[in-house]
Amino acid sequence: MRTLIILLVFGLTSKTFAQTGKVFKGTLNNSIKITLYLKDLEKGTNADPVIGAYKYDNQKGYLLLNGYRNTRGNIILIEQSTPNFSGIFFGLLSVNQISGKWTSANQMLSYPFKIVAITADKAQIKQFQDAITNKANEFRNY
Repeated sequence: MRTLIILLVFGLTSKTFAQTGKVFKGTLNNSIKITLYLKDLEKGTNADPVIGAYKYDNQKGYLLLNGYRNTRGNIILIEQSTPNFSGIFFGLLSVNQISGKWTSANQMLSYPFKIVAITADKAQIKQFQDAITNKANEFRNY
């Protein structure tokens, strides 16, 4: 009985402490393939913070994302390839997809984007989580 209780408690708490996040795949400007990982999308109470990272599928490097979403599904993500921001995603989150517009920091470029949630394996999620940590540590030194 004691073993059963311990297993039950462990099972209930392990999900609570698990990191939540979703991986999305899609396009920027209808042709550039991208993959994003976003954490804390489930909250959505009132301008809840969202963090993540994304990468161009044909490149190895990751870009840090920090932003907010609200209960209406509006989402804004600030892209950081350096300590200064390099672009902004303005989008609308609906069930398992986000679509909207990406704008460069100098507002000279603007492209549509559309991404759809995918089922990712643990290795892919870990790569994104490590990229977030590494980029945050890198920028902390500036």
